[in-house]
Amino acid sequence: MHFKRPLFSTAIATFLIATGALSTWANAQNNALNLPGKAGGAAAAVVTTEQVRAELLAWAPQGVEPGQPVWVGLKLTHQPEWHTYWKNSGDSGLPTELIWQLPAGITAGNIAWPTPKKIPVGTLANYGYEKTVLLPVPLTVAPGFAGTQLQVRLKAAWLVCRKECIPQEGDFALNIPVKSSTAASGEDFQAAFKASPKSIPAGASQVSVADKAIQVSLAGLPAALQGKTLEFYPETGSVIEPAAPWQQAWKGAVWTANVPLSGQRTESPASMPLVVALGDTAYRIDAPVKGPWPAVAAAAVVPPALEAALRANASAGAAPVASSAPPLGLLAALLGALLGGLILNLMPCVFPVLAIKVVGFVHVKDQATRVTTGIAYTLGVVLSFLALGALLLGLRVAGQQLGWGFHLQSPAVVAVLAALFTLLGLNLAGLFEFGNF
Repeated sequence: MHFKRPLFSTAIATFLIATGALSTWANAQNNALNLPGKAGGAAAAVVTTEQVRAELLAWAPQGVEPGQPVWVGLKLTHQPEWHTYWKNSGDSGLPTELIWQLPAGITAGNIAWPTPKKIPVGTLANYGYEKTVLLPVPLTVAPGFAGTQLQVRLKAAWLVCRKECIPQEGDFALNIPVKSSTAASGEDFQAAFKASPKSIPAGASQVSVADKAIQVSLAGLPAALQGKTLEFYPETGSVIEPAAPWQQAWKGAVWTANVPLSGQRTESPASMPLVVALGDTAYRIDAPVKGPWPAVAAAAVVPPALEAALRANASAGAAPVASSAPPLGLLAALLGALLGGLILNLMPCVFPVLAIKVVGFVHVKDQATRVTTGIAYTLGVVLSFLALGALLLGLRVAGQQLGWGFHLQSPAVVAVLAALFTLLGLNLAGLFEFGNF
């Protein structure tokens, strides 16, 4: 290999190709670490995706003792424009789900949901959270619990949306000291408690059902709210139209609202837990429902002919379908592979390279050297693909679910190929040459 004098154009080509190689490596690493929709790997306290940073927090200011406050929670920090959902997600979406794995003597309560906000999405309206939210959960410690550490394991699933939605999940783990205080996240939990609605007795509050709407009447709200325009969030989903216009008014100290029923209503609750909010202040009332509910939306009916066809397809699918095509012999498979290879060699990404090799062979004056070079070139191609096929089959036998092109999903392989093609680009730019072939 010998070097030529670099020119200005060669320097420019070198810079562009090297920049492309570094960008390829960076993108490969980023794609490997931040796959959309999945936050895999070993359990940890923090899971990060491109849309959300999720962290498992704990707060036990008096240690883990019976009768003392012990809280855990999932803190979700959203990227701008992205959101996750409240317990009633509204027109679309799914609430965040937390599944706890706790030692004997420890039980988890329900999520103390902070007050959501209404998030319009086109013609729909959802209830959820943007920016940062902590979903706190109380833990109850039994009198007989013993140990030096409380091991908390959590499997969480959330749906994060902008205009598009991405289901994501993560496995979390945290160890809480039993005898010492765990208070580093106290401010986060205090902010979550402040953001949660305060429960007040139902008293004279009620929900009256009409034909196409519900009439909400809430009594006992604090005087600071009276006369103000409130936000309204029903905890029961599939009852109202979240995006539809609705009316509210004050009748003395009683807040009233007329809210349209959903045309696709599927629930007929005997009581409706409701949240009303004014800014950062919110209250929750579990109001009884007065009057009968109208009939729910009829379920979609499958025509009898279609139902029969579906049953026939299901029963037919239980048995393998015999192919009428004759089995493909080895010779036919080899001929097909040869034909496919010939077609591939005519592609713009392959044909010029073959032309360069042919010109190199022709320039070799010694016939024996020309034959040897041709054989070496052919064996190199064949053996390379045989090795790649053997590697694929070996990994499949070992239990890996792989297909053709699996190696291009590896950041290391992509980086090596980027470096190789960088060298080829520099060679073609005239920076150096590999001998005389």
